Amino acid sequence: METHNKLSYSDEKDRSYGISGMAITLVALDGEDYLAGVNIDGEPGEYIAMSRDFSFKGNPRMSAKIVWEQTLKDLRLSASMALGNVACRRYVLSGRAMSSSDIGELRKALRQDASEHCGLDSDESDRLFDSCLNYVDRIFRTSGVARVASGFADTLVERRSLTGAEAIEILASFGLR
Repeated sequence: METHNKLSYSDEKDRSYGISGMAITLVALDGEDYLAGVNIDGEPGEYIAMSRDFSFKGNPRMSAKIVWEQTLKDLRLSASMALGNVACRRYVLSGRAMSSSDIGELRKALRQDASEHCGLDSDESDRLFDSCLNYVDRIFRTSGVARVASGFADTLVERRSLTGAEAIEILASFGLR
């Protein structure tokens, strides 16, 4: 999901918390097998590297239903990670809730992606978005997640890049799973 400048990082610390939020959300949604690596110095949109299995569309002999369901699952994970990015930056780093502007930008991006990749209309994409938002909101309002996010963000700034296995191990060492 692409978003515009309203959600841009203000500095390296903000970026480290955003990346932490994505990694935490990915693990919380049992998607850690998709995590190939994390790099704070990566290009925008490439701070989290996903494995080749993520967004794998299969082969032509797979049924359209299976491909669509996998695409919808990947879209749900991407939307949740984008929300986790902003939620971690707002709740944990800034001590405030996501703004209606933050939520509006992310909802708009999901509507576009959901229409393009899954053929969902606005009502369907809004239901998907609201489900992701509620889940991510619960994650980042949970006591203890701030400690995990802060510890991971500090480690990321210090080490600069991590393999997927290292990131999962570090998150686990801070108490996430």
